[in-house]
Amino acid sequence: MVIPDRKPYLDGLRGVAAVVVFIGHLLLSLFDAFWIFNGRAAVCIFFVLSGYVLADMIDRSKMSLPAHVLRRYVRLAGPMLLTSAFAWGLLAVGAYRNAQAAAVTGSQWLALWYQFEPSFSTMVWEAVYGAFITGTSAYNSNLWTMRPELIGSLFVFVIGSFSATRMWRAIFYIAMAIWFWSDYLMLFSVGALFFDFHSELCRLMKSTVVRVASLIAGLFFFIATERVLNRLNFPHIDMMKWQMLSAVLIVAVVLTWPFVQRLIGGAIGRTLGRISFTLYLIHLPIICSMTSWLVIKLPPTVAILASVTLTIVCVFGASLLLCRLVDEWPTMISRVAGTTVDAIVKSARDSFRQRYTAIMD
Repeated sequence: MVIPDRKPYLDGLRGVAAVVVFIGHLLLSLFDAFWIFNGRAAVCIFFVLSGYVLADMIDRSKMSLPAHVLRRYVRLAGPMLLTSAFAWGLLAVGAYRNAQAAAVTGSQWLALWYQFEPSFSTMVWEAVYGAFITGTSAYNSNLWTMRPELIGSLFVFVIGSFSATRMWRAIFYIAMAIWFWSDYLMLFSVGALFFDFHSELCRLMKSTVVRVASLIAGLFFFIATERVLNRLNFPHIDMMKWQMLSAVLIVAVVLTWPFVQRLIGGAIGRTLGRISFTLYLIHLPIICSMTSWLVIKLPPTVAILASVTLTIVCVFGASLLLCRLVDEWPTMISRVAGTTVDAIVKSARDSFRQRYTAIMD
């Protein structure tokens, strides 16, 4: 098995996107700030990056399709199960105060979570099956992204495994994009096309003017609200489409502009990338427990500032401490699982060939 070369700037972009989701949720909790929150655009960046990285992996690796599928599932389900168990534990001990804090901050979003009795078996079912199949995400609302993440990965694996040439892959990826035009799965095909046609993308984005214009447009649609777009007389289409466009433009710029690559691919960017999945999965339980408790218990004059400060410190500190357990160890286990399945598939294939040869002889 060949492990794809890591590109630090992609880790940096993934880390920045995870931080945007976290900060957005924190602002939603404390200020009911729907007017500045656009975490879905950051999630769109995750999907485009996954398409790119997985297309890279399937191109370099000699693993079988079943091995790739199992490896991807374990890679996702391991961190999901560990962080969902953390969320379940907080619920079991009565640590969540988000409903009470919502009454103080006025956040309707904060009041939505953890209004049910804990069930360990339900939590396990959600983490290993429900989130992937039905999109269930009661114990951690961020798990809604895992269904498109797994399904999109499967499409990239299948197309990459059975399409012998770049042109055939392009045809299938374009067909996938058209079929899933109104779905996040479309972004996986865009990311995969970015990988297969990277040199063409670089030529298209060679001009600094094109890069700057694309970055400005991407950032604009990243932060723009529906109200702003309406005032500027943009077409009345689903905000999801504008968010998807923003992610495509931003990833295209990062893939082709060395200046931006150096900017986000340094030590800070690499660190953010290393903890990004852990940070993405653990911040909501922390906001609904510790942050909410601070809002309730601290004097009103300092509650918000102290809550923001301590939550940022806690989430980043916990992500750094837990990333090996939550992310790196499941990643290693997923590789072992993939290698094991690959060996089984190879053994079964060789056995079948031997029997077939013996019969023919």
